[in-house]
Amino acid sequence: MNLQQHPFFTPWTDPVSGVVSYVLTERLAPMQQSFYFTNPSISADEKWLWFYTAYSPSPVKTLGVVSLDPARPVKMHFPWATFSSVSPLVAPEGDSIYFCMEDSVYRQGITGGPGIICTLPKEYKAGRRLERLATHLTLSADGRSLLLDGELGNIYFTAIADIATGDVRIIREFSYRHNHGQFSPVDNELYLIPADTQTDPVTGIYSHHDFRIFLADIYDKRFECLTPHIRSTPYHGACHEWWSADGKVCYVDYDTGAYEYDLATRTHTHIWREPLCHAHCDSSRRYWCADQSPYYWAEKPCQVLFYDSKSGHRIEIASGLPEPSEPRGKYHIDPHPQFSPLDTAIVYTTTVLGKIDVAITPLAGILA
Repeated sequence: MNLQQHPFFTPWTDPVSGVVSYVLTERLAPMQQSFYFTNPSISADEKWLWFYTAYSPSPVKTLGVVSLDPARPVKMHFPWATFSSVSPLVAPEGDSIYFCMEDSVYRQGITGGPGIICTLPKEYKAGRRLERLATHLTLSADGRSLLLDGELGNIYFTAIADIATGDVRIIREFSYRHNHGQFSPVDNELYLIPADTQTDPVTGIYSHHDFRIFLADIYDKRFECLTPHIRSTPYHGACHEWWSADGKVCYVDYDTGAYEYDLATRTHTHIWREPLCHAHCDSSRRYWCADQSPYYWAEKPCQVLFYDSKSGHRIEIASGLPEPSEPRGKYHIDPHPQFSPLDTAIVYTTTVLGKIDVAITPLAGILA
């Protein structure tokens, strides 16, 4: 990833830490954002960067992609590839992407049009309004299935979709909002299905979940809270969870920092001790990144942070991101930092150049 020579990227140096990030200044749309942190924006071979695009004031997001090869600076925009929630998932092959649109999952390649992978059965939908088919798509460990976590009428559900056949099997229904479902990367049967806040679409009544992180299996025989010792209240308690590459459940406590949970020993390990919002770790679980905090952006600049859990070294990748020029909530404009699949870089959404942009920070520059 030689971004110094890439014509689509502009280097930006943080004035406090001196860390250099490369901002995607080649524009396909006025707004360009990295993916939600649980789903890599960069393909597994690190040849392509996929991202969200948007045109204010339209709330619709579409997909864009650029080649990370400076000798082949390809760019493509797919204005027909709109999607619900933050669902896009880069396929393991890298040159295509899955996304949810209405009641179907589609696959879009670098070239050509989209193809349908699966559709929610009409008899299950039964005329009810489908608000969401999946929060963010994830693959089963064997790569054969996609996890769906939808909102249909006044219920929430989980389901698995067979990629080869298109069959969709409903697993479980909830009367209270559950989302952010994520397949385990090492176990075909397990998935996370956290509880979340909800606002009743008819009454407008807002309610907050008491406990956040739940683990379930695809046979609906297992359903348990992994954080019963942490009460969740607005902007306090357990939040923003993900799987590590080796199958540990990682999560953030807004007030105290980032943790790992070992399913075998049922132990929680406090890794990073400071208030954080969204976080992520590399495949070794030594290096971590986080943002803090987009929820208070109107009061103070947001930061993107890096932490070495072995040495304790902490540095600011972005020491003070200006408040976005567009409504944060409407477009979900959070930095959402994430490690690239081969752990060579950290990808996040930045505002330092006055627009909503994608930034890539090479790990080598942070560790130098």
